[in-house]
Amino acid sequence: MAWNQRARMACGLALAGTVAACGGGGSDSPAVVAPDQNNTGGSAVTSKKVMLVGVDGATYSQLQNGIAQGTLPNLATLSITPASTGGKLGTTTEQVPLAGPSWATVLAGNWANRHGVSDDVAAAAGLRTPSLFQYLRASAGSSRLRRGVATSAPVLPALLKADVAAGNLDSMRDCTADDNCVTQEGVKLVQSGYDVVFTQFSAPDRAAAAQGFQNGGYYATALSGFDQALGKLLAAVQARRQANAGEDWLVAVTTSHGLDATGSTTTLPTVQNRTTFIALNKPFNAAVASNLPAAPTTADTLAALPTEADLLPTVLAYVGVALPAAAYQIDGSALTGNAGVRAMQSVVGSTNTSVVLSWQNPTTATGDMTLLRDGVQIATLPSGTSTYEDKTITAPASGVYRFNYTLVRNSMPTSLLAQINYVKPIVLADTLRNNLAAYYSFETLPAVDTKGTTTIGPWVAGTDGGSLGSDNFGGKSLKVNSVIDAYQLTQSGADIALSPQFTIGFWFRSDCNQGNGTGEPILSNKNYVSGANPGIALGLFSSCEIRFNMGSGSGKRDDIQGMKFSANQWAYVALSVNATAKTFSAYIIDPVLGLQKTENKAIANTDVTKLNGLATKVWGINDDATHAYVPNNSGALKGVMEFNDLAMWTRQLSLAELQTIAGSRQPLSTLNP
Repeated sequence: MAWNQRARMACGLALAGTVAACGGGGSDSPAVVAPDQNNTGGSAVTSKKVMLVGVDGATYSQLQNGIAQGTLPNLATLSITPASTGGKLGTTTEQVPLAGPSWATVLAGNWANRHGVSDDVAAAAGLRTPSLFQYLRASAGSSRLRRGVATSAPVLPALLKADVAAGNLDSMRDCTADDNCVTQEGVKLVQSGYDVVFTQFSAPDRAAAAQGFQNGGYYATALSGFDQALGKLLAAVQARRQANAGEDWLVAVTTSHGLDATGSTTTLPTVQNRTTFIALNKPFNAAVASNLPAAPTTADTLAALPTEADLLPTVLAYVGVALPAAAYQIDGSALTGNAGVRAMQSVVGSTNTSVVLSWQNPTTATGDMTLLRDGVQIATLPSGTSTYEDKTITAPASGVYRFNYTLVRNSMPTSLLAQINYVKPIVLADTLRNNLAAYYSFETLPAVDTKGTTTIGPWVAGTDGGSLGSDNFGGKSLKVNSVIDAYQLTQSGADIALSPQFTIGFWFRSDCNQGNGTGEPILSNKNYVSGANPGIALGLFSSCEIRFNMGSGSGKRDDIQGMKFSANQWAYVALSVNATAKTFSAYIIDPVLGLQKTENKAIANTDVTKLNGLATKVWGINDDATHAYVPNNSGALKGVMEFNDLAMWTRQLSLAELQTIAGSRQPLSTLNP
């Protein structure tokens, strides 16, 4: 965007962000309202009500700064915790940190693998799971509650279109980028006696997009303007409570997603982009630490925090809506009252026939837990249990299956939609012996090539980043920690990359923490500072994506991209090249996602005579062939990658052969190659 365009946008935003002068009356000074801490004025509570406030562009770090500087006095009256959006990285719950998927999670209490909103464009199709307002209308005890919405961002009317058509909303106001309109409508809904009010603002997001986080600039004005708008909503709630002593209001405030350091919205799953916040006027339960703690700096720290999926069950529990566990499909956990389990997740068992569930028990329990699969109870578990392997899965054929698990603890259900690429046992193809040029089972270190044509070891003698891990066959694997030192594979015979045909295949496991926008080589014989440089590279990028690259210099390159694996699960990865026919194929066979493949793609640009890269017969493992990928590529990350059954063939393997590797549950060593 050109500077003058940004300036014009910012000028408009300054007016839009200054809400105190428009709507609801009052002076231009910020209104500060004391928090509601369950004070009912001595009268019995007869009516539970909710004000849910959303805002785009209010990042947690900027909120912290504003509260510290005294420019956000109304937000400062609330209990605030950092939270996350985007699901769990490297799993089927992962979703891009954009407004559409994030607000869908707030409204549906689950992630894109359930609600179906994969990006902002997909928001036009609406939610494919029930929304907050559908649950409220369907519940016998809460159907009488009047439900109203006022929104500023264009994605919300699209998400709520089905609720409007079905009569789940009594009032819906599309204010189209006018935050003053949202404030006026929100105050009116509260004053009119509505019971559940959702207001959504967007001026801070527009200001950040226009000029970033300039100190004292338009962003600060827009964020302060939102706080003033929140003050008017809080004042309206307080006035209702003073006039109606039986009303007890829950006020919850959240943002859709984080922004990068420049104030921009991107789809990269960085900690910044995935960090949000949740603020309440009620105390959080014991599962949540809230007093403006430090912003998370790592993916693991972020994963331990509450999520946007927690808001829907919090609202439902507050107004007394108890959904039956047998039909439960909400991934979040209530943030007030009784605490259920948190951070529920699944991995596929080592034989691809079971699902291993794990979770956190943040508080003590009053009794046993109950576990259901697709609405049917399958186990009763002691209150301290934190993992369970479901070995009772049966399927008629190999394929991808999904199961809805619901765990009930302290009478609070939490669900997870698990997925498994179920594979019926098959026989390992005996043809895999044919043209096998190199093979490592990694049962010992130093690693030994059974064919005797290559060696594997650390780049720097005496600095060994390799260790033995546990593989997917009950044996050992090679773990390479490039923080200590990467590994190299050196060929003593003919260079595999100059064979007329060849295939490289191996089992691979990673937590994907190295996978950012810059990437990190998994296996490479080139200088991977550019994909166009001569040679071959398999690289790990954001969201557990593996990119298959070959180039020959002078800007010439060919790529296969967009193929993913599951974090912390063994997936089989293979690259097959036919230099004579000038085609290449890539395969990932994942225990959750199943088979992904791109077969016989034309090598349209690369000179196949230069696939030997640096011509040193060396492949970097968790590095490129220069042993300097990270220092040569700003932003690249070192870390741990795990390998098993690394093999090289001087022919193209068929898909059927590769599928026997994944489906036999046997290492190649059982063929005595």
